[in-house]
Amino acid sequence: MNLILPILLIVPLLALAIGFLFNNKDERPIFVATALGVGVNFIFLILLALLWASNGFEPVYYQGPVLYHQAATEFSIGLFLDAYSLVYLLTATFLTGVIVTFSKYYIHREKGYKRFFNNLKFFYFGLVLVLLSGNLETLFVGWEVLGVTSFFLIGFYRERYLPVKNALKVVSLYRVADIALLLGIWVCHHYFGHSINFSELDGLHNPQAHILDESFYQFMIPGVFLLAAMVKSAQFPFSFWVPRAMEGPTTSSAIFYGSLSVHIGVFLLIRTAPFWEENLLFHWLIGGVGLLTCIMATLTARVQSSIKTQIAYSSIAQIGLMFMEVALGWYGVALIHFVGNALLRSHQLLVSPSVLSYRIHDQFFHFAPPAAQGTQGLWNKIKLSIYVLSIKEFNLDRFMYRFFWNPLKVAGNAFHFLDEKKTYMLALPPFLMGLYAVYHQDLLPAGLLRFLPEAFALFGLIFILKAFVERKSARSSWVLIIVNQLYQSLSFGFNEAFDFNQVHLYLSGIFISGIIGVLVINQLRNKREAVSLHQFHGHSYEYPKLAFIFAIACLGLAGFPITPTFIGEDLLLGHIHENQFPLLILIVLNLILDGLVIFRIYARLFLGQHKKGYHEVAYRSS
Repeated sequence: MNLILPILLIVPLLALAIGFLFNNKDERPIFVATALGVGVNFIFLILLALLWASNGFEPVYYQGPVLYHQAATEFSIGLFLDAYSLVYLLTATFLTGVIVTFSKYYIHREKGYKRFFNNLKFFYFGLVLVLLSGNLETLFVGWEVLGVTSFFLIGFYRERYLPVKNALKVVSLYRVADIALLLGIWVCHHYFGHSINFSELDGLHNPQAHILDESFYQFMIPGVFLLAAMVKSAQFPFSFWVPRAMEGPTTSSAIFYGSLSVHIGVFLLIRTAPFWEENLLFHWLIGGVGLLTCIMATLTARVQSSIKTQIAYSSIAQIGLMFMEVALGWYGVALIHFVGNALLRSHQLLVSPSVLSYRIHDQFFHFAPPAAQGTQGLWNKIKLSIYVLSIKEFNLDRFMYRFFWNPLKVAGNAFHFLDEKKTYMLALPPFLMGLYAVYHQDLLPAGLLRFLPEAFALFGLIFILKAFVERKSARSSWVLIIVNQLYQSLSFGFNEAFDFNQVHLYLSGIFISGIIGVLVINQLRNKREAVSLHQFHGHSYEYPKLAFIFAIACLGLAGFPITPTFIGEDLLLGHIHENQFPLLILIVLNLILDGLVIFRIYARLFLGQHKKGYHEVAYRSS
C-alpha cells in the first residue's frame, strides 16, 4: 500500500514532462495530458483510501531516496499518510480536476495556454508533496514549489503592470514564510539531532508527554512554524496579499487563494501540533491570531467594491476560524471546515465573472441611491472610522512597507557608491583573506575567530542591501548576489566540525547558476536590449527561451529545492550554534533579501509591458 504514495508524485511529474512536448497551439493534447494526470491520481487516491480503511486506518510511511548522506547528516524524501493528509488530498485532487476542466475553455487561445497548464501541474505536484510529506525537509520542498508557481501564475498576464507588481509583492512575503520554515528545520535539527519524521510525532493520535522539555525550544520551534503558517494562510497582519494575488487568471485564483494553497497554514499547524499542544500560551496565540483575522477580514470584505476581493477576505475570515478551531484542539472540525470552505470559494470564484456581469446589469436598470449616512455623534464617527479603515484594508500593506521594507531600502541606499568595479575591488581582498583564514584557523587567535563568522555575514549583508536598491544595472545586482553568497559561505567556516565538502556543494550551485545568469544578461546586452532595473522590460515576449533559462538560473541561485544550493544551505545552517543569534539574524536577513532581489531581477528583465513600437501594448491593469 505504501508504494502508492510515490506514484501520486510521479504521475503529475510525468504529466508535466509530457506537457513540455507540445506547442502553445496544441491545446487539446495539453489539456488531455493534464486531465489524465489528475484523473489517474484521483483513482489511485480512491484505491489508497479503500486499502487504508481495510488496514485499520493505520498511518502509512514510505522512506524515499536519500539525496545526501554524510556522517550524522541526512537529507531524504519521506512520505506519510494519515487521515488529515488523505482528506486534504482527495479535496485537492477533486478541485484541481474541476479547475483543469474549467480552464480548458477559460484559457482558450491565450498566448500562455501551455505555460498556464504546466504551472498548474507543477503546483499540483508541490501540493501533493506538502500533504504527503513525511519529514520537514520534504515538506519544505513542496512548500517552495507552491511559492514559485504562485509567482508565475499571479504574473500570468505578464505584459500588464499590476499582475507583475503584485506577483513580486506576494513572493516577498512568501520568502519570509520560506525562511521561517527553514529556520524551523534548523532549530529542530539542533534540538533532536536528526531529521524529524512525522511518523514519530504520534501526539496527533495518542496522548503523550510534551516532546519539548526546554523552555527556549517550547517557544522557538512552534513560533517559527506559526509565523510560516500565518504568512501562507494570510492571517493578520499578512492578510493584504491575497487580494493582490487575484490579478492572475480566475481559475488559478480559485485553486490557489480560494481553496487549496491558502489553507496550507492550517495543515502545517495540525501537522506540527505536537510541538505546541502542551503549551497553553500557543493555544491563546493561535486563537488570538485567528480571531483578529476574522474581525478584520469580515469588516474589509463587507465594504470592498471588487467581487474577487470580497471573496478573498471572506475566505481569509473562514481560515481565521479554522485557526481558532485548531487552537481549541478540534482538528477534525477544522478539516471539515476546510473541505466546505474550499468547495464554496472555488465555486464563488469560478462564477464571479458571471455574477459581476449580472450585478452590473441589475444596477443599471434598478439603481437605488444609498441612504445618507449620519456624521454626528460618537457612534456615527466610530462607524465611519471603521468604514474608512476597512476600505483601506486597515493599511496593512502600507504598514509592512513602512516598517519592514523601507528601512532595508534606506540601509541599502547608504552604500550607493558600490558599482560593479568597486564591488570587485572591495569584495575580493577580504574574501581571499577570509578564505585563507578558514583553511589556516590554527594561525589566528581564538578571540578573533569568535567574531569572524558575524563579520563575514555582515559583509555579505552590505552587498545584498546594495543589490536590493540597485536600479542601474541588472548585471551589477546579479554580481552583488553572488558576492553575498560567497561571504555567507565564509561565515559558516569557523565553527568546529565544519566539512569543506558541504561548502563546495553549496558553492557549486552558486557558481553554475551565477555564470548562467551573467551569460543571459550579456546576451541581452549584445542584442542592444535594455538591462536596467528602473522599469519592467518584458523581454520574454521576444526571448522566451532566454527567459526560461534565466528562470532556472534564478531558482538555482535562490536555493530552490532540490538544487545543490538548497542542500548546501540546509547543511550549512546546521553549523550555526544555538547561542550564535547575531549570526543567525544576519543569515536570515541575507536569505530573505537574496530571494527578493533574484525574483525582482527576473521580473524587471523579462516581465511587464513591451516597449517596442511594433508590438501591441497592454493597458496598465486588467
